[in-house]
Amino acid sequence: MLMAAVLAAFRLFAMAHTDLNSDEAYYWLWASVPSAGYYDHPPMIAWWIWLSTHVFGDTSLGVRALPVLSVSVASLAVYATVIELYDDTRLAFSSAVWLNAMFLVGLEAIFATPDAPSVMFWSLTIWALARLRRTENPRWWIVVGILAGAGCVGKYTNFFIGPGILLWLFLDPRAARWRFSPWVLLGGLAAFAVFLPVLVWNADHGWASFAKQFGRLGDHHPALNSLATFVGGQFGLINPVIAIFAGIAVWRFCRHCQNRRSDPFIFLVALTAPLVAYLIIHSLHDWVHPNWPAPAYPALAIAAAVAGEALGNVHLRRLRLWVVPVGIGLSSLLLLYLATQMGERVPFASPADTVIGWHDLTTELEGRMQQTGAAWIATTDYGLTGEIAFYSHHADNVQSIVDRQRYTFESPDASLAEKPALLVVRTGEGRLAQYLKCFRATGPVEHVARRAGTRVIDDYSVVSVSGAAGNILSSGCQAAQ
Repeated sequence: MLMAAVLAAFRLFAMAHTDLNSDEAYYWLWASVPSAGYYDHPPMIAWWIWLSTHVFGDTSLGVRALPVLSVSVASLAVYATVIELYDDTRLAFSSAVWLNAMFLVGLEAIFATPDAPSVMFWSLTIWALARLRRTENPRWWIVVGILAGAGCVGKYTNFFIGPGILLWLFLDPRAARWRFSPWVLLGGLAAFAVFLPVLVWNADHGWASFAKQFGRLGDHHPALNSLATFVGGQFGLINPVIAIFAGIAVWRFCRHCQNRRSDPFIFLVALTAPLVAYLIIHSLHDWVHPNWPAPAYPALAIAAAVAGEALGNVHLRRLRLWVVPVGIGLSSLLLLYLATQMGERVPFASPADTVIGWHDLTTELEGRMQQTGAAWIATTDYGLTGEIAFYSHHADNVQSIVDRQRYTFESPDASLAEKPALLVVRTGEGRLAQYLKCFRATGPVEHVARRAGTRVIDDYSVVSVSGAAGNILSSGCQAAQ
């Protein structure tokens, strides 16, 4: 898998030279105190960051090393899955390459977010199930359970692999022997054992993480345009060329599904159908985040590659040649764009704006701290908190005064509240006056900007404050709630 190694090396280089985005910096804060759970997500990404920063330091490479490598692992898992299902090395190679040519995998999954472990462990779980399907060795159920449980520790989206396995047991004649087997239960117990620490953490913290993620299930805002946005967005994120072949694969399967019950394709469909069905239903009444379907991408890559190999239409076979130039080519150019900081020189907003200017902003804020005698920086946004903390020389002195439930893993120095601070609020937030009520003394409002060269990306209001409420670092700014 020379291509996987070359891609991994290039991505490691590019990501090492690209500053963190706000979510990554926030997850880096998590990693400073490893835990079995956090407010927003289960803990796997924090564990990965903790491990890799102990090897590469608190750097962009240190934060992203394991997510980048996880794409290579997922690629190998896809390759091995195709070998188990189709025993075709050419098809296996195409499937692994097409996975990397998907924009959501080749770009988003290499950032340090929960999607990285989610996609990797979903891919490994599918591989273990494919091996179980071929070998009929019941011990593979334990491996399946461990990998599926680890995926749920990565992201709650991976819960959907469970219904997918049950659907496969029901639909695939090759799985019939396992429908009432105790080995399936043992696999489920293995998954539960792996996930148990996350469950215990949630129980000890008022089910905070579950409430945060599953609370959205109750939202209901009927809007058909969100379904169109979801489908259209996925067409682009999958890679338009691959999406065409994936659509052909699904169409052909639906036409002949009654005659293909033993086809390996039913295996791929069953495992991903519950997740895809949920996302479609959810999109009928609320927005679906573009990254949510990420675990389904490995199966989509295989399905699309199968369709691409089987089609005899000369035009479609020519179209297949564009998968790598469009997917890997364009994503590599975008990574170079981020790594070379070309975004600082363009006169308009670009995707690079999310990772530009944080270091300079932090340096300017630390200079103002010295001028004003501030002992800490008070923030009101988790992304801003993470970015300033990451690029600051004293991360412990950067504390959010809102949403303190996000920071239950921290034990901030309570005496900071008694000392003067620098309040930093994104000007566009429009709530500065409310935040100032949480301090007895305030100075004039000044402004600093996060810039890309001379272009302003975002403006921040900065105020010297003192006399904070004693519980501001535990309960937050009550006047703003």
